[in-house]
Amino acid sequence: MADITNAEAVKFCNEKVRVAADKLAQAYHFAQQVTAEWTANSMGNVLPNQADDVIDGSATDGRHPITGIDANNIINRLNELIADYEADSSAKLNTILGVAVNAD
Repeated sequence: MADITNAEAVKFCNEKVRVAADKLAQAYHFAQQVTAEWTANSMGNVLPNQADDVIDGSATDGRHPITGIDANNIINRLNELIADYEADSSAKLNTILGVAVNAD
């Protein structure tokens, strides 16, 4: 098999494929950090899964308000991402890490 030297392919791999792998690996690592902090600090106790707004200044700075339900749902999505990447002996994670150069 011949090496791939086509300039367009090389540029695409360097600027898109590796960057995508970096971002996916970073998302995985960030998900691990956030869920670990959530668990260690019992954040579910202070951010209950309720429709109450989190008063974070969003009402005056243009961001959409978030609720305790929103926060809990994001934690659920992070846990799902971690489980998906680690399924089947971390098959998806290993694929990503094999290409990523800036995984952290």
